[in-house]
Parts: sequence; C-alpha cells; structure tokens
Amino acid sequence: MRTSTVIALLLSAVLSAGCSTEPENTNIPGAPVSFIIAPTPTGADNALAVDGNAKLYDKTHPAVLSAGYGRYGYAGVIVVRAYDGVLYAFDACCTYEAEQNAQLAPDGYLATCPLCKSSFEIGNGSGYALPDAKAGQPLKRYKAYPCGNNEYRIINQ
Repeated sequence: MRTSTVIALLLSAVLSAGCSTEPENTNIPGAPVSFIIAPTPTGADNALAVDGNAKLYDKTHPAVLSAGYGRYGYAGVIVVRAYDGVLYAFDACCTYEAEQNAQLAPDGYLATCPLCKSSFEIGNGSGYALPDAKAGQPLKRYKAYPCGNNEYRIINQ
C-alpha cells in the first residue's frame, strides 16, 4: 500500500472518530453524566424495555444501579426507548428556558417544558423542538452504551 493511501486512511479514521451526534449549538451548560441502567423486563429500569417509554433520572430519582455515584447532567437526564427500539438520552433542560428548574416532563415519545410549554420529539432520537414550540434548539444529547449484563451506561462522552 502506498504511503499516501495509508496517511489518507489514518486521517479519515481520526476525523471520523472525533465526530459527535450531540448538537453543537446547544445553550445548555456542560455537566457530567455517568450512570448505569438495566432496561430489561426484569431489570431495575423495566419501563424502558418497551418502545414508547421514557424515564427521568436526576438526584431525586436516581438510577438504582448507580445510587451514590450517578451524575445526571445539568437538569437531569431523560432516557427513552425510541420508535426504532434504540435507547436515546437527553438533558432534561428546556433549551428555551435554559435553567435547571425548567426540567422537562417526559411522556412517551415527547418531553414538555412545564414553564414555556415547548415540546420536544424524543421518540425518534432527534430531540428537536416541535414546530409550535418557543424553543428553537434541539435537546442536548448524551450517549447510551451497552456495558454487559443487559445494562447500559449513560454518558456525555
């Protein structure tokens, strides 16, 4: 293989590894996210075993498997089992209000702000605000990685 081909492949791998699915224009402050859930029919987070269910995690409602060391983002974290059966995680802060007390309430495939009434589509994994919402930015996304034993780690890296 030619040296230029090898360099091009390495450069491509480095650049693609740095890509992120988190919206870059978010106005929500950074905060650590790290906790483990068990979204199976017999797990601690069994509601997330079924498509269309969402659950809020924060210091008041922590993940059972992460009690004592969970980190829950800026205003909490909403995890949803989306239309495609995949788990998605979002900061629970409304991007219009951008305050910790503007914690979204998840309801199936939507999450709604109790203050400005903006609703966000979480069922497709996008976190985009609905057309009639005051919010213009999508929700801040986090990652849900399988980590063995039917468990998932929710993190912000």
